[in-house]
Amino acid sequence: MNGSVNSKQGKDSDRAGSGSPTAYDGGDWAWEFLRRNADYIADWRSSVPQRLPCITLNDGTKLLRLRRRFLQAEKWGLYAFADPRLGARKTTAFWHVSALKRVVRLSARKPNEGEASIRRLSDFKAERHAVIGADGVPLVVMKRNGVSVPVEIQGFPVLTAAFTPVYELHDLDDLTAQAELLRRLQRFTDVDFAAIQKPPFASGERLHQALIALDESLKGKTYRQIAIAIFGEKKVTEEWHGHSQFLRDRTRRLVANPSGSSGLSPAT
Repeated sequence: MNGSVNSKQGKDSDRAGSGSPTAYDGGDWAWEFLRRNADYIADWRSSVPQRLPCITLNDGTKLLRLRRRFLQAEKWGLYAFADPRLGARKTTAFWHVSALKRVVRLSARKPNEGEASIRRLSDFKAERHAVIGADGVPLVVMKRNGVSVPVEIQGFPVLTAAFTPVYELHDLDDLTAQAELLRRLQRFTDVDFAAIQKPPFASGERLHQALIALDESLKGKTYRQIAIAIFGEKKVTEEWHGHSQFLRDRTRRLVANPSGSSGLSPAT
């Protein structure tokens, strides 16, 4: 993936070497690589507007409402451009529903009096980022502790209103994965946050190393210098010229193909 040598971007405190992003989900990782892509940065610079304002609803949900489509942003899998100078901790990349591998889809029905299944978005104890596209259909991404669940809601024009959810299941060959996504969503309603366990992100460590390798290579560092930034000077001093080729081979692979072999996508 191409990167950008941008002085302002290079000074961003969210760069990969500043600490392990332990609570990143797939969308966060995908954004970290995308914002380093030179072609994306060029498209963002030429976009009008470069930034769209979000509002925070009274229940804490952050909302981006779009009156039209942004086709250039959709080319990158986003509803609208996000500022590439900001890392995943400082901005929200609103991934388009078409870029997500799995989405919980439900219809919001007006509740009847006395119904037990009535919900509000505030019942889900997680960060909530919502986007309403030009089609008027809200996509709400709920996130906590590196776990995220995107929810597309039909028939829900007022996001702070109470509703009765009617969940939809699609594709019989994918029922197990859909059921797991629903279980994650249900766990967001648990009062005890400790019950929400982060699923192992098998590629997390490698992706963090890949970001460091990408940032260091953009600065013109050698393979050895990049390896020191990733593995530490002591380990590199002891093993770089040893019989094992592990550090050198791993560093070369990280520089040559930072995200491709991990199957990186904003999917949950």
